[in-house]
Amino acid sequence: FGAPILRRRVAHIFQGGNTVPYTPSRRRRAAAAVGVTTVAALLLAACSATPAPESPGASDPTKPLIISLDSSVDLLDPQSWRTPGAMVATGSLVEQLIEQSYTEKGIVRTGTGEFEPALAESWTYSDDRKTLTFTLRSGLKFGDGSDLTAHDVVWSLQRSMEGPGYVKTFLPMANVMTSAAFRAVDDLTFEIVTEHANPLLDNLLAMQPLGILSKKSGEEHGTADDPWAGKWFHDNENSSGPYIVDSYDPNVSLVFKPNPNYYDKSKIRNGGVTIQFVSDPSQRALLLRSGEIDVAQGIPLDQVKQMSKEAGLKVVSEPSNRLEYLGLNTSLAPFNNAKVRQAIGFAMPFQDLQDQVMYGYADIATTHLPKGVPTWTDAGGKLEENLDKARALLKEAGVSDFSSTLYFKQSSGVEQRAAVFIQGNLQKIGITVEIRGIPDAEFTQRTRAHELPMYLNNFLGWGADPFYHLFSLSAAKAGTNFTSYDNPAFDALMMSGFRSGDAAERAKISAEGQKMLFEEMPYIPLYNAKWTFVVRDGVSGMTKDNTEQLRLQYLTKH
Repeated sequence: FGAPILRRRVAHIFQGGNTVPYTPSRRRRAAAAVGVTTVAALLLAACSATPAPESPGASDPTKPLIISLDSSVDLLDPQSWRTPGAMVATGSLVEQLIEQSYTEKGIVRTGTGEFEPALAESWTYSDDRKTLTFTLRSGLKFGDGSDLTAHDVVWSLQRSMEGPGYVKTFLPMANVMTSAAFRAVDDLTFEIVTEHANPLLDNLLAMQPLGILSKKSGEEHGTADDPWAGKWFHDNENSSGPYIVDSYDPNVSLVFKPNPNYYDKSKIRNGGVTIQFVSDPSQRALLLRSGEIDVAQGIPLDQVKQMSKEAGLKVVSEPSNRLEYLGLNTSLAPFNNAKVRQAIGFAMPFQDLQDQVMYGYADIATTHLPKGVPTWTDAGGKLEENLDKARALLKEAGVSDFSSTLYFKQSSGVEQRAAVFIQGNLQKIGITVEIRGIPDAEFTQRTRAHELPMYLNNFLGWGADPFYHLFSLSAAKAGTNFTSYDNPAFDALMMSGFRSGDAAERAKISAEGQKMLFEEMPYIPLYNAKWTFVVRDGVSGMTKDNTEQLRLQYLTKH
């Protein structure tokens, strides 16, 4: 979905040990305290117990991997708001109807705009492209061995529209307006009927929030107050995806093992994956250097730069559509004045943010649409640091010498550093800014309540669709528009873009929308942080899908 990053502070590294055997209906916990050295030794022993590859350098599909991400895994429900680490995890517990095709370059695999069968063996559109019919593979099973049928697909999609979570906020972009759009024809066939033809639907159906959940598990664990079993799916799973959960403690680790009932076991290229929760990014770097983890994300970027030169390590850094932006609350003075917002845009220290905050692991964002998204253009306006122009715009607005507060997530050292540079530049044009980090949960609550005057945040428009991205950050009804920007003309323009299947028309509509946002400037694009990991030598299959999450089943090592 591209929800704003929510990082969650967790307990100190490795606070657990004992595991509870896996069952689909129980929460798995790891609980007894052990020291870092002991756990590291156990982890290494577990890896060394795996049979060796037949030849040196060969990939070994039985070898497990240990990874550490930039956040913990706070829950297991793929349709709920969750941390980035949880997005990686839930993508391993559900399978979609269709999957992206990938291109491979070195150890990196990147999703394309083409799709191939997954749970569905075929799919066809009606002539008017309003009805999409799927035929499932026969013999599909969930992790507990129960059948996976078209009725589970319909239940999952209806849950996405009526149940807990956020998916209901983006399916209307594909003109799916109610759960009545989904209908099972028989056990292997079902239909989706939309109000208008829409080129975004395939993209959405390949994303993990529309992965398939078990209707049987949902109905068994649902209650009158919780009919869609939100509480059960929060901590439990009955997987349709490549893995099942072996053990899970939200403060320690999540251990996956291959799903014995997965429809295509050849896609699982390792013997399992442990996501180890390490709250200290520097500690994460130490564990990677020592060989105790195989893949790490969220290492301080100055250290990443250093690690790129170290033997035994490799930095994977790919272009991304993730946008870091400065949000301005358009309902509060003086941010209700477009010229003030534009002035702040031209006062941004773009080059310093790229060089001294992101250490080159980002591309400067000069427009409201990331450059990697189709229909990008800067014909309607291009941001650059220009303090004289910023001062002139403030003068035109009749505003000078005001003060405000810039908020950021307390857990983000990168945003804290960026805030210092932004504070310095705004001071140069007469705007005094206090910078304030607040706990992540409070940040999320207050942004969703539209309380913050200025804030740093980031967003990823899944599927690289221009209207998805622009609508999500700026449409009045979008769940991720925290700036209070409300322009009916812009909203109507975006809906016309969603409904157009003509490439030239879509490009024209997108360009008009980008120009409108440049003139209105409800938020200020800063940079596109790259998709960056550090891996041990021998790790391959680093796979980035259309949600820019890491696909764990393709990871392998030799």
